[in-house]
Amino acid sequence: MPTGFPASILSGNAMQFFQTKTHLVMVHEFQRNTRIIPLDGRPHREGLEPMFDGDPVGKWDGDTLVIDTTNFKRWALDDHHYTNPNEFRMHSDALHTIERLRWKSPTAISYTITIDDPKIFTAPWSQEFEIIAKPEWEKDGLFEYVCQENNRCPGGKCGGEK
Repeated sequence: MPTGFPASILSGNAMQFFQTKTHLVMVHEFQRNTRIIPLDGRPHREGLEPMFDGDPVGKWDGDTLVIDTTNFKRWALDDHHYTNPNEFRMHSDALHTIERLRWKSPTAISYTITIDDPKIFTAPWSQEFEIIAKPEWEKDGLFEYVCQENNRCPGGKCGGEK
């Protein structure tokens, strides 16, 4: 089962972004998860079944891409790991996220995510991360991700870190 969002973007695995006039496509090496984000001003879709990655819509606010996502399926592993509804939950069906991406430098993107899930948290909260380009990974492209095979960062150690 997919881990769902935001776990996929927060993994240490490679990502590729492709942008057209109307869409941003984010392909994650992690489970080869792909998000297709409309950038044409459309509203969230209605009547959809909840999805692991939700229903994202994006728009530009100056030099910042803002991605608003709703309609998440409850975290997939809750049914497997937790049988008591009062135990820890990663997120509920009320999850709403706002992502903000902007270039910090030619090789780094500021990525800020705001989590709003009134069934889990008492207030929305935000966290900033940095997405750093790894040009040395481009020659190989994205690896096929199957559990621990082809792991670029065994034990969480990426890029030759000791």
